Amino acid sequence: MVYEKIAQDDETMQQIEEIIRYAAPLFNEALAEGKELYDFVERHLEINPVGITPMYHNEGYLFLEAFHGKETQVYVYRITVFENTYEKYRGINTKHLQTVRRGLALTHEHLKVQLLRERQELPNPATFAVVSRIPVPLEHSLLPIAKRSLVKFVTNLAA
Repeated sequence: MVYEKIAQDDETMQQIEEIIRYAAPLFNEALAEGKELYDFVERHLEINPVGITPMYHNEGYLFLEAFHGKETQVYVYRITVFENTYEKYRGINTKHLQTVRRGLALTHEHLKVQLLRERQELPNPATFAVVSRIPVPLEHSLLPIAKRSLVKFVTNLAA
């Protein structure tokens, strides 16, 4: 009875190992393709400060624009730092505030001034515009890559 159980376990383990041998190269290929796409999108993002940039960059506004978009997605962001004994990690939290239809009169600078009037909790916010030069889905591609790129950009400003 015990021998049968061990034989079944060995057979199950062999099947699992076969599945892993089959799936591992496919997984690595998909991972490499995803990294290549991520890098491509990141290379086609443009990040610019809006107005005068304060010394404190860890919270403020993020203006996000898709390729040839007429709208700007406005987010408030906060960067947090996590440390352990070996490394420092940065995370970013965003909250969508509004979607603004841009025109000739409504520039990024004007939008920042408008936000300063409406929202008093950030008296001198860092504000950055991230513009995509290629068409990509906003929610599943552009926003996560823009957030990570903004963290890198702000980290380099502080250095």
